[in-house]
Amino acid sequence: MDKKSIYLYYYSMIIYLFGSVPFILYAVLIKPIGAMYHEHPFQMVSPVFGNFGVYEEGLLVITLVMVILSIILYAISLMHNRGRHGKISSRTIIAPILLYIFTFAVIGVAVI
Repeated sequence: MDKKSIYLYYYSMIIYLFGSVPFILYAVLIKPIGAMYHEHPFQMVSPVFGNFGVYEEGLLVITLVMVILSIILYAISLMHNRGRHGKISSRTIIAPILLYIFTFAVIGVAVI
């Protein structure tokens, strides 16, 4: 990989890392806790978060925006690398793809 391709690849992984924080909050902590209550999330008010339903939706939107931005940067880095006829290992290509598949699978389960 040339320098620009590897920087784009690293930037995509850094953005994914920052996007994983609201992802963990939404899919692993907040959404299951909200499902334990018998009220609709938009009727629940927390002194910390305010309206619980709005907080859940905000986490989901932030997660989706960050992960999609990461996917776009990842795709640009691969296209730039192929345009320069750079060499890249299949493990380097497949690792982020597996992360993205896992992320969207868990988000899909959490939304349902």
